[in-house]
Amino acid sequence: MKTKLALLTSLILSTPFSAFANDFVSITDSRFGAVANDGRDDSQAIQNAINYAIANKKSVYIPSGTFNVFQAVDVAKAYGPHNAKVKIYGEQKDISILETNSSNSILKVAHGIEVENLTFRQSSSSRQGKAIEIEFASYRSNFKKLDIIGFDKGIYGKWMIWDRFQDLFIYDVNVGIEFHSNGENPAYWNTEPNGWFNNVNVIDNVYVQNADIGMKLAAMGTNIVNSTVQGSNVGVEIFGPKSTDSTWNNSISNFYAEGVKTVFKVRNSRSLDINSVFVQGGSSSNRNIAVIDAENAQMIKVSGMTGQDWWQNSVILKNSNVEGNIVAIGGQPSLDENSTFQDTPSKLTADVSLPANKSWVALPESFRIGSNSTYRLTVSGLRDGYEPVLSEFTIFNWTAAPYQIIRKENDASSRIAVKAEGGRLYLMLDFYGGNGLGGGKATLEKVH
Repeated sequence: MKTKLALLTSLILSTPFSAFANDFVSITDSRFGAVANDGRDDSQAIQNAINYAIANKKSVYIPSGTFNVFQAVDVAKAYGPHNAKVKIYGEQKDISILETNSSNSILKVAHGIEVENLTFRQSSSSRQGKAIEIEFASYRSNFKKLDIIGFDKGIYGKWMIWDRFQDLFIYDVNVGIEFHSNGENPAYWNTEPNGWFNNVNVIDNVYVQNADIGMKLAAMGTNIVNSTVQGSNVGVEIFGPKSTDSTWNNSISNFYAEGVKTVFKVRNSRSLDINSVFVQGGSSSNRNIAVIDAENAQMIKVSGMTGQDWWQNSVILKNSNVEGNIVAIGGQPSLDENSTFQDTPSKLTADVSLPANKSWVALPESFRIGSNSTYRLTVSGLRDGYEPVLSEFTIFNWTAAPYQIIRKENDASSRIAVKAEGGRLYLMLDFYGGNGLGGGKATLEKVH
């Protein structure tokens, strides 16, 4: 054992330290000369460190402290966008800080980039510049564990494929994340009549607060998951540059919106799935605008949405179609003649059995009551195995009298009770004894 330990010690001592520690360079290395917290411009020092790291296949380390970047640091400057793969990382995002007071971008990046554990901060009193700009293109890049504060655009780029944006905190910006494309900003293959733009990207656990638009995406096959927008005018805007170049196959799931005037704004989209979303409106006297505002959207499917508080509109649709339950108290749908809004299927049927001990039984999740609507519920079956039951109910869910339920029983002895909580429907056999209700059917039909 002692021989093995001596051998290992000898090997470590005889191996150059650079073999273990030389896989990265620090911007404060004397070869580059960045100095933390001195108020001087560190742009060139950081640029030199990045150029050296790319040439020597190393990472770039940014230690704790505030480093001033008054001129854009361009990862692709020395070797071009296809040869600029590098990892840039800080010690910890709240202590490794890149700060500017200019209208320039702090960091310009391209293909195969990793940026993590950093804070990008605009010290000017006005929102200006960009924290990260993808000027040419980016694929298989990762941006994670970043704080971005005070910019015009947090992350801004085009031609992105297979990129991941994860664990980001973005605050006090005009736009948190923007993927742009055709139209005013033509890009590469997008100059073709039917070209495309930002494809198959993932936005995961991104929090945007105090923005004009949380996320503005010209995208196809992009997934927004586990994310939040608060205190902003628009939560997520999905757009094709024009009606002839529309997006498709995007999805938003496990999303939270609070204090957002319009949660989802959709323009020129073939398909969009929205599921597992919580939306919070405003007060009855100061309502938020709409959950969905769509124009030229062929199909938006919504499922699993919950929420609270007041809206001016549940949806605003122009030449668009929305299917699913939209939670928007007091929010009337606004549709033009070329739009459809189906907040629940027109008729739903489910098997139901009710115990005889006065226990409430929930109908399926799809049996939901939309706002400002009227429904007819019919329940049939056999009580105690022999006595036929047929009960009908009219259910109103209006602003003035939410969940008003009127029973219209054909057979008064059936004693079926109905309640609605949070839009869900529950049934109970209001009768003790016997074997309950078996082989029953419940049918829900929207009549208004």
